[in-house]
Amino acid sequence: MLDEKLDLVSICVPNHLHAKVAIDALKRGAHVLVEKPLAVSSAEAEMVVKTAETEKLKICEAKQWRYVPPVRRALKMFSEGRLGKLVSMTAQGHSEVPLTWSHADWYYDPAKSGGGIVSDLGVHMLDLLLLFGGPAARVTASGGDYLGTMGFDTSVQALLEFSGGGSGFLDVSWIAPPSKVLEIVGTAGNIQVDMHYYSFKHTSYARNPLKDFRESINTIGRTGRRIATKDFFNPLPRLYSELIDDFADAIMNDKPSPVPGDIGLRVLRLKEAIYQSISAKNPVTLA
Repeated sequence: MLDEKLDLVSICVPNHLHAKVAIDALKRGAHVLVEKPLAVSSAEAEMVVKTAETEKLKICEAKQWRYVPPVRRALKMFSEGRLGKLVSMTAQGHSEVPLTWSHADWYYDPAKSGGGIVSDLGVHMLDLLLLFGGPAARVTASGGDYLGTMGFDTSVQALLEFSGGGSGFLDVSWIAPPSKVLEIVGTAGNIQVDMHYYSFKHTSYARNPLKDFRESINTIGRTGRRIATKDFFNPLPRLYSELIDDFADAIMNDKPSPVPGDIGLRVLRLKEAIYQSISAKNPVTLA
């Protein structure tokens, strides 16, 4: 395949092959769209990023949760300063244990998958925390194989201290009831996003019952429409479509990638710091 002249290669192989396939594609002149994580380690990810820079090609990591409509709306409001200075954030991702949706052998081998819940759903939640909060300076984490039956982390919580001020809390689990929630608290207001129901609550100092009621009605209507179009049960096709459109535009018009390789590298370094903190039972400072 790589002997052909390709503009773009989409990489959907097991995690431990991401870096090798990405580097091969880049060296043959193709831009790369790669499933998360960018690689199983930050060292491998750094090689991918350096290869893209050398070949003057673009990388996009498939971080589709950035494209959830209320997340994009929240980011716009935050970027405009409507929430004031960041105080704290919470990114909560709880989903079913992998055995209910994946039987791939490599998925249960941390050497090939990169780890457990932090390497899977946690990578998405960390990406959202860094999207709003910027680089993390220090992390303190706890958790692991909660039930002692899987051989890798199934429930992890981590406190991030952002370099620019404020803190972020990561809460990811395969053993807690399903939930995907993002909360941003600033000095001038806060936003709560339910990434499953696409609900959005914005509060400035005082709760407004009328606004809460209107949002509840909007959520019911929005959910009804998403059920009718089947988007509620599988939102990924639409989220991926928007990300791919943005990446195609970046390639054709020489714009920055929507999720460049250095973002994936930063997330992997943070993931490794979380595992280090759990192992050492101490905070870990990031360079």
